Amino acid sequence: GKTEFFFFFFCRSAMSRVLAFLAVVAGVADASSCGSFGMKSTVVDATTFGMTWVTTANSSHEVVKIVVTPTAARGVAAQTYVLTKCTDSADKNEIAAEYPGAAVISVPVNGLSAVDTVQIALLETLGVYTKLRAFPSPLLISSDVVRTWIQDPVNSVESYPGAGFGTDYAAHSAVTGVDVLMSSVYQYGPFGAINDYNASGVLDKMVLINELDESTPLGRAEWIKVVGLLTGKESNADSLYSTTKANYETAKKFAAAAVSQPKVWYNGFYTNIWSSPVSTEWYPAKSGQYTYQYLADAYTEYVLPSSEVFSSNGGLSWARGVALANKAEFWLSNSQSWASLSAAAAVVSADSTVDFKTLANVPSFQCENVWDNDLSAVLYSGSIYPRNDFFESAVMHPDQVLKEIIMIVHPELSSIGTHKYFRKVPRGTLSADNCPFDASEDTSDDSDASDSGSSSSSSTSSTSTAAKTSKSAATMTGLNLGLTVSVAILGSALIAIALGTLIVLKCRARLSRKAVHPDIIA
Repeated sequence: GKTEFFFFFFCRSAMSRVLAFLAVVAGVADASSCGSFGMKSTVVDATTFGMTWVTTANSSHEVVKIVVTPTAARGVAAQTYVLTKCTDSADKNEIAAEYPGAAVISVPVNGLSAVDTVQIALLETLGVYTKLRAFPSPLLISSDVVRTWIQDPVNSVESYPGAGFGTDYAAHSAVTGVDVLMSSVYQYGPFGAINDYNASGVLDKMVLINELDESTPLGRAEWIKVVGLLTGKESNADSLYSTTKANYETAKKFAAAAVSQPKVWYNGFYTNIWSSPVSTEWYPAKSGQYTYQYLADAYTEYVLPSSEVFSSNGGLSWARGVALANKAEFWLSNSQSWASLSAAAAVVSADSTVDFKTLANVPSFQCENVWDNDLSAVLYSGSIYPRNDFFESAVMHPDQVLKEIIMIVHPELSSIGTHKYFRKVPRGTLSADNCPFDASEDTSDDSDASDSGSSSSSSTSSTSTAAKTSKSAATMTGLNLGLTVSVAILGSALIAIALGTLIVLKCRARLSRKAVHPDIIA
């Protein structure tokens, strides 16, 4: 009667709800069959790339669209990449249909080709350098760990030491296991690498890592987020960048407390072999460059006016450079690798307009306030130029670079660390008869220079330990979150299945008893 009707209704209703719940769970699993990203980061300081998180309209797949925009002077169009966790070609084709002209890349990638030592630093910081499958020449790499790993034949990493600095893109693309080729708009030559990629027909595998065009140190460091997305380390990358930014801002506030704003000259003197005719010029930090921002954040007065007009090669004449050096208390040298100040003043140039002897009288030489960013530089066999870690790992440690500059130009402040990148150039045999600054402003403490090597080692070790701890914590946080969500979904499904099974068994038992004993009341 009514009791039997309600009993059947209850059984059917309960089973329907269980089945509906299981359908929802199955639907969620199906919708996320391509996987989801662990961290939906945003761009904070970088200006040459943007990230947009999107759920595709047709396939409901989660993707991140990255648009890289080189500076106008590069003459390179904006590049668009759509990163997805999908690996099935059908899914990727659906995504590509919604983003015509964009390269659709499945992440995390299994293998990479790199053409720039900065890219090596990004990979090493995230702990994914073992994904490297090709690099022009391991001798260019400052990191002992990565260089040794690449040179080990067991790891089968292709190199092209005789092909320039990574211009054989077709060869890189053909290397077994290379899913993505990381490129740069500048390859130590006159031609943009991206044009070579187009010519090689491998543009669909290329991702432009454009940190070089960033105008701030933090903007450069933020490119770790792009590499993190490519390698499945997006959460780690976001955490590492946040820590770096916080440390940088703390150092900047520390510098602002200085009682003086010293005048600084930051540059390098090079022979431009690509100019016609070949020129020898000063190449200083300029307004709009990340080195210029370092000087501003270290609370210094840069002697180069922002309105300065440069030559067609982007440099300054010898006479103009010396005139500016005569205004500065401190000289930050860009990898000149002078053994001593007296050795620098004794250099003989083939250019008749260049007279290094005049450097002996500039204030920074007289006061022994010349520092070079070549503390970690090593001249390796077969090269006339040393590899320099300042141009490799420093991109990921702008906080360390800023601290070092602050310690150099503000000796009146308490020490905030040790040196890893900058080396004080010793006086040598240069006489010191004309320092225009009093002793309290002079930073010529010979003990600092002699101890810089040992302190650098200690700093490197502590920095490495801190970075590993940070990465480990970020990794564990991501794993715990993913495990919690997975357990919750699995647990719900198991409970639903158990409940459904119990109801079915109950219903069957009840019906069986009903058939044997019709007088049983539900």
